[in-house]
Amino acid sequence: MASMRSALRLLVSLLVCVTMMRRAQLEAAAAAGTAAPASATAAAASERPAAPQRPAALGPLYVSFAALQALDIHSTLRAPELGGREANPIVGGMVGSPAAFVAAKAGMTAAVYYASERLWKRNKAAALVTMIGLNCAYASIVAHNYALEARAPTMR
Repeated sequence: MASMRSALRLLVSLLVCVTMMRRAQLEAAAAAGTAAPASATAAAASERPAAPQRPAALGPLYVSFAALQALDIHSTLRAPELGGREANPIVGGMVGSPAAFVAAKAGMTAAVYYASERLWKRNKAAALVTMIGLNCAYASIVAHNYALEARAPTMR
């Protein structure tokens, strides 16, 4: 139970830090935008087409997804020590080799980021809903893993 609490504290701390960093970036951009003369801003806007803006929520969603992947790796690699096993047969073969498991998770995370980056350029809402859904799914998986760990008899 204590490790689950510390994992949740870490996740919440990461989310708060990312949110605060993003807010500081937005405030700095707003301050820089008001300091520029209006005529210079209008001239710059007319010279080049406006680039699509990434949804602000994607940054924190990416960070929370990475944190959830790290927690999933931690809980999955600890499961055999506590008498558990991996339910996914594809991943089950990789749990015996932590390096392969971590590499596969890193590759999958990078693929999700790549797909999301391509998706938001076409449909911002779909990219946000996809990342929110994946975060919710992995939050459920991680919570389940740590709940099983908390109920497992201690092997010391």
